Amino acid sequence: MTEVRYGLYKSSIGPITVIAEDDEITMLDFCDCVEKGLMNNEWFSDLFQKLDMYFQGKRVEFTVKIRLPMNPFRQRVFKEVMKLRWGEITTYKHVAERIGSSPRAVGTALSKNQTLLLVPCHRVIAESGIGGYSRGVDIKRKLLKLEGHEF
Repeated sequence: MTEVRYGLYKSSIGPITVIAEDDEITMLDFCDCVEKGLMNNEWFSDLFQKLDMYFQGKRVEFTVKIRLPMNPFRQRVFKEVMKLRWGEITTYKHVAERIGSSPRAVGTALSKNQTLLLVPCHRVIAESGIGGYSRGVDIKRKLLKLEGHEF
């Protein structure tokens, strides 16, 4: 039987809900969308320590296991984006070229990302500027600023 755990992290940008099924993170999203009685923040203590460092502007490698989407195309996109390290940015076009697709398809796949920061889709920008972000361009701008980029 699958064990589901919920956590709530309070970042400088806003609340982050984390959900894990068994030992894999299935969601890390900018929202306060978990009932307080279901939270188990202790289970997420290692991840939350790394989030503390990240939101202090420190270089962090997230090493938790995540559950990738079932869709093979999204898996390819997410795996490519997960190669980006703290402070690195790339374009939708570059990711598309690396996996043999189109920038629009890459953007659409990334808009379905439920494990923000762990699949660092905020590091993928448009050739003409910052591009979009499922939780709003303002949050993307703040995340990129933490990593040394101004938009």
